Amino acid sequence: MAPFTATTVAAWPLAVLDTLARRGLDGDLALREAGLERAWLTANPGGRVTVAAMGRLWAAAERLSGDPAIGLYVGLAAQPMHLRILGLLVQTAPSLDHVIDFAVRFQALVSNSVTVSRVHRPGAEGLAIRLLDGTPVHPCALDAFIAAHVQHLLRVAPAGAVTEVALRRSEPADPRPWQARLCRQVVFGADADVVWHDRARLHTPLPLGDDGLSRQHQQLAEQALAELDRSPPLVQTLRGLLRVRPGGPPTLGELAAAVNLSERSLRRHLAEAGSGYRRLIEEHSAERAAALLRSSERSVAEVADQLGFSDASNFSKAFKRWYGVSPDRFRQR
Repeated sequence: MAPFTATTVAAWPLAVLDTLARRGLDGDLALREAGLERAWLTANPGGRVTVAAMGRLWAAAERLSGDPAIGLYVGLAAQPMHLRILGLLVQTAPSLDHVIDFAVRFQALVSNSVTVSRVHRPGAEGLAIRLLDGTPVHPCALDAFIAAHVQHLLRVAPAGAVTEVALRRSEPADPRPWQARLCRQVVFGADADVVWHDRARLHTPLPLGDDGLSRQHQQLAEQALAELDRSPPLVQTLRGLLRVRPGGPPTLGELAAAVNLSERSLRRHLAEAGSGYRRLIEEHSAERAAALLRSSERSVAEVADQLGFSDASNFSKAFKRWYGVSPDRFRQR
């Protein structure tokens, strides 16, 4: 079995780069130190990067800025789409109780390097963030996630929704940035990172809440979480590369070069993940076929030609194997 690799959504390092750019700092230098590529991140914000690479990026951002609170500013400036589907969920959540629930259920879509749970104490409901054993997470990463959560609640929740923030990090020389931007009541050196919410406000309707949209986003989040659970990070990365590549499918050698592996190593890693080059290409073709039939007026023959099939008949046979129905029946549904 391949070892577990903790990953973070690729949109999150883009938020780090945005914050560095606003300060006139060289984000590309930080990326080089982290071993990340701006073009790939920009083209594939829904992909995944390793938490180890994110740790190097956070360390570089802290060093370049000279600011140990840089994570706070990244979190405060983050937009919903930096959190991908979780960002959409919290935007449309009907209540604070839903926001906390979504953060617990779908945190892995942002990063699977931590676990998130609800904790309780008299008059308060907490969102607790705990590290996985053997998976180091930079303190700035935790600051950023907590700041993004608090900032959202400042926009949409009743005043006083956040009553206290407890942080595992040691008290900095100047705690005022944390006190000013998270909560006046910040506890450093705590046993766990916890955002405490006023229980009396948990079920107050949020002004941007929308039950219908929230349910739709929950369905998308469940699908994304299921795919994340099934797919190792390498497979997720290769799928992302295929989605943004124009034209026909790349060769095995081109895919291997894109992820800095030899063809032999890529074959071995894919086999360990229960996949392979042909399976990846076929899965991608199936995904593109469904998308083209849903979103365009092209005929079945035109879709077949665009996907590289010799004729519509062969495409229809493959499509029925993928989805259990003909392309025409799929489009009708």
